[in-house]
Amino acid sequence: MKKFDLNIEKVLEHWSIAHALREIIANALDESILSNTKQPLIHKDNNGLWHIKDYGRGLKYEHLTQNENTEKTENLNKVIGKFGVGLKDALATFDRRQIEVTIHSR
Repeated sequence: MKKFDLNIEKVLEHWSIAHALREIIANALDESILSNTKQPLIHKDNNGLWHIKDYGRGLKYEHLTQNENTEKTENLNKVIGKFGVGLKDALATFDRRQIEVTIHSR
């Protein structure tokens, strides 16, 4: 498993776990719309762990930066993710609350 240092700072400290989870789910839903792929699967397994699986194009390190996504800003009527915040902030929120996250990507 390859590890990636997010260099997380104390940003969006007011975010709750629900805020972070909403952003992860919004990103998965947006990816399905923008890449014309199946809707994401969200489920809890027999061990009590939650899984969010999308069928999109996979993650790149650029997705872990705080920038507006041109593809999303050009499709405002189709997407629900927030602009200027995102995956890195959600992962930082989980980290601050000692919630372990594993990401599998192409």
